[in-house]
Amino acid sequence: MNTTALIVTFNRLDKLKNCWLSTSMLPFDNIVVVNNCSTDDTATWLESIEDSRLSVLSLTENTGGAGGFRKGVEYITSQIKTEWIFMYDDDAYPTPDLLKNFQDFTLDGISALSCRVIDANGIDCKMNKPFVKLPKTLWENVKYFLNPQGFIPDNKKVESCVTLSFVGTIVRQDVMRTASHYIHDDLFLYYDDVYFSHHLILNGHKFLYAPQLKFIHDISITGNSITPVWKVYYLVRNLLLAKTYFKCNGPYSAIGVTLRIVKVFSIVSKQDNKFSYLKYIIRGVVDGVFSKSGKRH
Repeated sequence: MNTTALIVTFNRLDKLKNCWLSTSMLPFDNIVVVNNCSTDDTATWLESIEDSRLSVLSLTENTGGAGGFRKGVEYITSQIKTEWIFMYDDDAYPTPDLLKNFQDFTLDGISALSCRVIDANGIDCKMNKPFVKLPKTLWENVKYFLNPQGFIPDNKKVESCVTLSFVGTIVRQDVMRTASHYIHDDLFLYYDDVYFSHHLILNGHKFLYAPQLKFIHDISITGNSITPVWKVYYLVRNLLLAKTYFKCNGPYSAIGVTLRIVKVFSIVSKQDNKFSYLKYIIRGVVDGVFSKSGKRH
């Protein structure tokens, strides 16, 4: 199978170097790096790489993860002949057996796969875990927040899932060719992958969660602190923007959206700058209600 890696980067050269090392050691047919207008030495370093598989897209503005992935997908589907696109950020590293294990799958009728994403300690990254079932009712949402088992996979088997994460997602190119517009680049950051996958599910596509396919996500999370603090703006606003794309048929029910926003409010005491944190939440709610999208921090 012909494979292409798609990596989006912004001002994380040290992590990008590790990402490149783990990626370039694998037999990808093509590697596309989207430089999201980095202001460090990323551009110079990318120019120094001698690998015929590499294509670099240098954007003139930082379009966030959503914009970077959309630009990369549009480039690949128009310029590169491939079968599968592997999508991940610069702080995610494919494991050495990724492509070998991928070759073992029978993928008839499958549009995308979600890989297992772990941190450096081997612990599953909750933010990158797909849903096998989305909670809809009040009771289902309460059950999910108390104990997510039954809504997320258990790593013991390959099973169907209904969402994807852009850290460790593998999508068929022919699917992407007609679905790149479902990557809403006006979100800038957060929920772009969930909304993209929900569009596909609504159109009858099928996904698999494949725990044999692994990525290491180089992240450090300290308690419930959100840093930098402006990120909470997009966490809140983009939840409310779902109505713009889906009307009443979004991935999260109204109660699910409400509970997620309540949870964001509930951890204000954990933040270093509580005033800025609250300010960004309020701005996110207002802009979400009035459907204001794009980069606004």
